[in-house]
Amino acid sequence: MTDSLASRSLSRRSVLRGAGLLGMGAGLGMTGLLSACGVAADDDKSTGGRSGGTLTLAVDGTSAVIDPAFYTTLGDWMAVDCVMRGLTFISFETNDPQPDLAESWELSADKLTYTFTLRQGVTFHDGTAFTSADVLASLGRQWNEKDPSLPEGSSRPLRSLGANVTSITAPDANTVVLVLKAPDATVLARLSDIGGRIMSKASIEKNGKDLGKAPIGTGPFTFASATSGQSVVLEAFDGFRLGKPPIDRLVLQQVTDPSTIVSSLISGDVGGTQFAPYSALEQLKKNDAVTVHETPYSFDAILMIDARRIPELDVRKAINLAVDRDQILAQAFFGTGAKPVGYTIPPSQPGHDPALADLSTTNVEEAKRLITAAGATGRTVRLMAASDSWHPKAAQIVAQNLTDIGLKVVSDSVDPATYFGRIANAEDEFHDLMIWERNSYVPDPDNMIGALAMPSGVYGDFATGLATLPGADAFAADLTAAKNLPNGAERTAKYSDIQRRFAEQYMVLSMLAYSCNPVVTGSKVEGVNVAALGSHRCFMEKASV
Repeated sequence: MTDSLASRSLSRRSVLRGAGLLGMGAGLGMTGLLSACGVAADDDKSTGGRSGGTLTLAVDGTSAVIDPAFYTTLGDWMAVDCVMRGLTFISFETNDPQPDLAESWELSADKLTYTFTLRQGVTFHDGTAFTSADVLASLGRQWNEKDPSLPEGSSRPLRSLGANVTSITAPDANTVVLVLKAPDATVLARLSDIGGRIMSKASIEKNGKDLGKAPIGTGPFTFASATSGQSVVLEAFDGFRLGKPPIDRLVLQQVTDPSTIVSSLISGDVGGTQFAPYSALEQLKKNDAVTVHETPYSFDAILMIDARRIPELDVRKAINLAVDRDQILAQAFFGTGAKPVGYTIPPSQPGHDPALADLSTTNVEEAKRLITAAGATGRTVRLMAASDSWHPKAAQIVAQNLTDIGLKVVSDSVDPATYFGRIANAEDEFHDLMIWERNSYVPDPDNMIGALAMPSGVYGDFATGLATLPGADAFAADLTAAKNLPNGAERTAKYSDIQRRFAEQYMVLSMLAYSCNPVVTGSKVEGVNVAALGSHRCFMEKASV
């Protein structure tokens, strides 16, 4: 497999693409799997003329809490995608934000004030009308850590945007005015993300911290039921503003055994997933029962280094130099991926710059020299990784690589459902080194290096301790400047400069590979938004079985 990634066009049965963030926990099976079935007449050409039935998607897991301010599994956030929609929408078939619950918007000349005109005639699943009050309540809880509706452990993914908000007001029921402290060209894109999803204000006030157990939105599917560790069941919403979805029911089924995923796809018990194992490539692409879709390399496989645990820059650089990326690509990704020549910005995004390839090279002898010079030979370092998908094999390879340069490695394999909490806990015993992913939830460099190098973010604060290092706070202003530039040579150069300084002066993040999430469906399943599902987004309003 070559490292050329910009675009690849293969057939419907083309090669399967890898698994994603916090996927399936090895050793657990599938409970209560529901078969995809049902055909009926329908005039919608995009669904092949079929309607009705159940589509079952295999997901990494569910905590049965469907709340845009609370993260445990991708399955739960996929359910948020189905139940709720936001002011804007990015389909991933195009990267441009489109109007959704906001019919239109205006931006002031100083680029600080967004005035959103809301779409009228939209109703929530409980029959209540969508108004500006719902927007204020939904976004407000993202920006207020003391909001009484937030469950314990809320991640509030839109909180960094809130830090730049001076005010959000509603002059009337159909208008929302958002005023920023400083210009931010990514606002419309970020409002399309999970954190920007709008819920019924009445349901927030009624259910409080438990709203995720009975979520009310305006999306194409209504919440029917959820069982932690098993499934989320959703039903088509007759009143969806773009029309009732073709399928009657969507089931997000936790399937944690890779072999079960493969057999269930082939049998038809599972209608689609982005979590099929890399090792099943050849088997799946030869089987007429499934369609393996082509998706771009859009996620970063990363090794995070906590500078509070490994304070010497040269030791962190040695760790980066020790990583055998060829071995990781061959054995963890089964050849489905590429070397991270553009550091954190993958080839599917503007700003990808292969001139950064030297930041991810392997040089074992230089790594040994740095370890010896730092007096770190024989030092014990602790490494943790999730127990699913490519992570265990990558952890095994990295552990051997670090042993080869004179370090002693103690490893911990972590259930995917608890892994995020371990990463966010700087006191965790195994916080020295952490294998993880960064997916393109918003297809823009600001969602990649903008998140990874932001000192106040999850990565820069809790995960790596970047915020504790001298001079790191300058990245906040630099990243703000970069995201406000139009796509082009100047923006790419700005991001390349940030990435080079981030790596050379701090090295709290070692890139392992670029890869992508598989999208494989039953051969009779149509209308799936493959581009979105490949980024762990679940837009099934046109899907049919």
